[in-house]
Amino acid sequence: MEEKFFEELTYLISYPKDFQEGKKYPLLLFLHGRGARGATTEKLHRYPSLMHLLERQDERGFLLVAPHCSRGDWNEWMGHLIRLIEQMREYSYVDKTRLYLTGNSMGGYGTWALSMLRAHWFAAAMPLCGGGIAGGAKNYEALPIRAFHGLRDKVVDPIDSLQMAKAICSAGGHAELILFPKLAHNCWDTVYTDEKNYDWLFSFTNERSSEVTERLSLS
Repeated sequence: MEEKFFEELTYLISYPKDFQEGKKYPLLLFLHGRGARGATTEKLHRYPSLMHLLERQDERGFLLVAPHCSRGDWNEWMGHLIRLIEQMREYSYVDKTRLYLTGNSMGGYGTWALSMLRAHWFAAAMPLCGGGIAGGAKNYEALPIRAFHGLRDKVVDPIDSLQMAKAICSAGGHAELILFPKLAHNCWDTVYTDEKNYDWLFSFTNERSSEVTERLSLS
């Protein structure tokens, strides 16, 4: 993966096989958990979840972007994340209708937070073993979400995912929650090695982004 810099944020980017700038590609944004924090991206380069995603990149044909949270949590970097994605959405080879978001643990929380703030950017989102602000459920109304959590998780209470899914569905949104009765905090190895989850994620396209932009320009 190639290491790049945006403002104070370091990120890794990987291109699919036979990448051509003249073509448009889906973009998958991955937010890591606390285990990859540090002064350098060394841990992120070896991060198991990221490795699972990379193994499927060529077959699925997507761009993979993995920002690095060097300290704190993703809330502290949210402004940088938003501006980074805003810039990437303008790249000629990025298909704006096929932006996807996923993350595990701390990255699961980051996935919930970022998708709440910019739901209209993404075609679908998959937060793993995280949680969000149930009071913001209306923000996710048009965003397909598939969340995952191990019922034996002692690090992040599964109720955090359950509350989000229930609140979003009650608000008229589309949030599916898959619970693993025998798994603890690490549900990511199961999720990111199951091809059905990639089938689900990449089945969605998003026309909301251009619609929102058009409404804003007319207001």
